[in-house]
Amino acid sequence: MLNLLYMNIKPVLSIAMISIFLNACDKPIGDTVIATVGKSEITQNYIENKLLEISPDYQNYLLTENGKKQFLDILINERLILLDAKSNAIGKSEMYKQQIRQMEKELNKKLDEFKNYLLTKMWIEELKTAEIKISEEEIKVYHDKYPHEVTVEQILLPTYKEAEEIYKKVKSGRNFSKIAKEKSMFTGLSNGGRLPPMMKGEFIPELEDMAFKMKTKEVQGIVKTKFGFHILRKISQQRLAFDKAAQDRIKRILEKKKFDEYIEGLQAKYKIEVLDEKYK
Repeated sequence: MLNLLYMNIKPVLSIAMISIFLNACDKPIGDTVIATVGKSEITQNYIENKLLEISPDYQNYLLTENGKKQFLDILINERLILLDAKSNAIGKSEMYKQQIRQMEKELNKKLDEFKNYLLTKMWIEELKTAEIKISEEEIKVYHDKYPHEVTVEQILLPTYKEAEEIYKKVKSGRNFSKIAKEKSMFTGLSNGGRLPPMMKGEFIPELEDMAFKMKTKEVQGIVKTKFGFHILRKISQQRLAFDKAAQDRIKRILEKKKFDEYIEGLQAKYKIEVLDEKYK
């Protein structure tokens, strides 16, 4: 059982399970010393942290008297191994130091990534309360102006020539959904090229006006965007109630619009230069 516990350490034990175990130790919760190994101490807090690594398969066993003792034996043996390893000259070897330096480098990189992530997240949240804050009145005005949502199918192709060939086929009555599933760059869609229902502001700008002006079942194209060449078929159009779901969608649309405008301001503030010709 001791070996099995060693082999099944995972960070999955529940907080409730830890509480049961600690209360069963007949020791007050705190940094109480449970055992000593040389001058090193194994405290109750340390046991609590190590319990977080134990597989749930052994949770019930750890409630037993033998289980508690064997788990402490594991921690004692781990501490013995660590103490003896620290006294060994291998800790001064170049191989050991090199691996430590590599780990420090990786951890520092992850820390930098987390700092950037957290800073950006908090910055965006602050923007939402200031520069890109959306009022209820703005949401109402937007709904009054753009109260509908449309559902369309699209076929997206990489070249105009391919799009022209497909456009002729679908305009002549060929099955749009079937061709979209077979030929569109968005392949593998079980519903062909059908996109989720969209309000004004949720779709590619170059396609929005056309999508809302089209008649139901009408096919239109060919429109070039940065993604390729688009052919659209309009499935439906309906008016949205001014409920919370619609208001939340409108708020996201307006936030994005203001955010994009804010980014445009940053582009003027900070010099941007693309050096690689392939990316220009």
